Amino acid sequence: MNQTTAPRRPAAAAPRRPAPPPRRPAPPPRPALRLGDSSRRTRAVLLAFLFLVSLVAGRLFEVQGVEGPAYAQDAFHDRLVKQPLPAVRGDITDRHGVALATNVLAYDVIADPTIVKDPARVGAALAPILHEPAADITGQITRVQQRNAGKPLKEQSRYAPLAQRQPPAVRAQIAALPAQDRSGVQLRTTSKRTYPSGSIGANVVGHVRTDGTAAAGLEYMLDGVLKGVDGTARYERAPQSTAVMPTGTETVKEPVDGAAVKLTLDRDIQWRAQEAIAAQVKASDADWGSVIALDVKTGQVYAMANSPTYDPNDYRHAASAAFTDQAVASSFEPGSTSKVMTVASALQEGVVTPSKVFTVPYTKKMSDKLFHDDEPHRVWHPTVTGILAKSSNVGTIQIANLMSPATLYSYLQKFGIGTKPQTGLQGEAAGILAKYTEWSGSQRYTVAFGQGLATSLLQVADVYQTLANGGVRIPPTVVQSVTKADGTPVPLAPRTPVRVVDPQVAKQMMSMMEAVTYEGGTGKYATIPGYRVAGKTGTAQVPGCGGYCQGKYQSSFVGVVPADNPRLVVAVTISVPKKGSHFGGTIAAPVFNQVASFALQTLDIPPSGTTSPKPDFGDVRG
Repeated sequence: MNQTTAPRRPAAAAPRRPAPPPRRPAPPPRPALRLGDSSRRTRAVLLAFLFLVSLVAGRLFEVQGVEGPAYAQDAFHDRLVKQPLPAVRGDITDRHGVALATNVLAYDVIADPTIVKDPARVGAALAPILHEPAADITGQITRVQQRNAGKPLKEQSRYAPLAQRQPPAVRAQIAALPAQDRSGVQLRTTSKRTYPSGSIGANVVGHVRTDGTAAAGLEYMLDGVLKGVDGTARYERAPQSTAVMPTGTETVKEPVDGAAVKLTLDRDIQWRAQEAIAAQVKASDADWGSVIALDVKTGQVYAMANSPTYDPNDYRHAASAAFTDQAVASSFEPGSTSKVMTVASALQEGVVTPSKVFTVPYTKKMSDKLFHDDEPHRVWHPTVTGILAKSSNVGTIQIANLMSPATLYSYLQKFGIGTKPQTGLQGEAAGILAKYTEWSGSQRYTVAFGQGLATSLLQVADVYQTLANGGVRIPPTVVQSVTKADGTPVPLAPRTPVRVVDPQVAKQMMSMMEAVTYEGGTGKYATIPGYRVAGKTGTAQVPGCGGYCQGKYQSSFVGVVPADNPRLVVAVTISVPKKGSHFGGTIAAPVFNQVASFALQTLDIPPSGTTSPKPDFGDVRG
């Protein structure tokens, strides 16, 4: 069977692909590089490189060749440290070389604020060692750090003082601290002034403060020769470090140590004098007292003691009055101790002799004033020796009246009244002596027995040294020698002797002053067994209160021993005693006895070979 074929469906049309985008025209072919172009690029790179090298080289030349020295100098200054090298202060010794002022090893504690990282920590660590508040130590460091803020390193301060002249024990304690607690802390070796004998001679020697500045006494007056000249050390150290650069620059200017000063004082006699005067001032409840012992032939002072006094090792706890050297600085009316000048002047003028007799009432009116003796008595008929021994004011006035005011004034000047003794001691007083043309009618007579003029105790001692030395005054001295650190002696001002009265007059005065210590004289408590003693008492009212103060006295005694071969003058004064007797013969003469007796033994002065002759007082019965 024939099959019928079905008609075919037309085939589906294939999907049409999108036409491809039109092709970009090909870039034109690059022209081929020629060989010459490579060379030009190389030259360009080379030129750029050479330009950069020239810039670097130029800057390098500028830094090293032009600015280099300045940069090096700045860097050097940043590393350079200047450190003072303190000179050692010269010693002060007594006449035998025993130290009264010397030095011990000490350390200054400082901080470099540029190194300290934690000031509060350093302050807290050092406070118990330095015995200072932690806030004070911290403040010292931070104040410098604040001032340094914003400054270049070379302009910053690297110094903050924390404590001065600390003992070696403090150095050891600081060294034992952890490194963080002592960051930037340094210790510089120095010395500390010390006084091995304590208060002995303190008013003469004086003291130096803890900061090294001289404050009193010879320490102050001779500071220029004692302190020397500080040196300096310059060295390099790495920034932010206290270590010295081993290969760095170092220059040292050595310090010149101070000169040594040897005094005329004898430490042992000075000690006894201080003991004696302190005991009497305390017993009599006096304001102050002084005693001086000096050599008749040389004027050298063996002792100059005051009460009150102080320990220069602990000067901060002393009363201000204790610093005064009363023996040279305080002027007072000498009273009857000055009568020897009136009598010696009259003897030298030839208007009296030791045996000349006067008629002396208890009172006598001269000029516009009524004068009297200390105690009532009938009319006396004493010799000049008796007038001196009994310390009669009226009798002394009668002797002075035989001379003109100008004559008496000239002798007072020769004895050194009104002129500083020139010992070099601090506060030295000249006393008061008005010119005779200015004397009032009554002063013309009061000057004769020690009122209306004023002297220091040293000036009074100098008067007696003159009479004991055959009439020649030797200005007193306290400094025996000054020697530089290299052994070179420093010349001292010469002491020029002054002839005041003739040897015969001086000898007569010594005999008359012996009568003062004889039984019946006012100075019997000054006698020393085995030695002849010459001297004079003095009891003067203290001026003030619109005239003279009732019940206030200056009590004195001045003596020479041995009277037959004078070696020592010992002068004593006690100001305003309030307990017991106020008479110089009973309150000051015993101090003379103690000091003179000790000095005679210490200096190995032999006893007198003779006894005192019996004096001719004349008629001085009560």
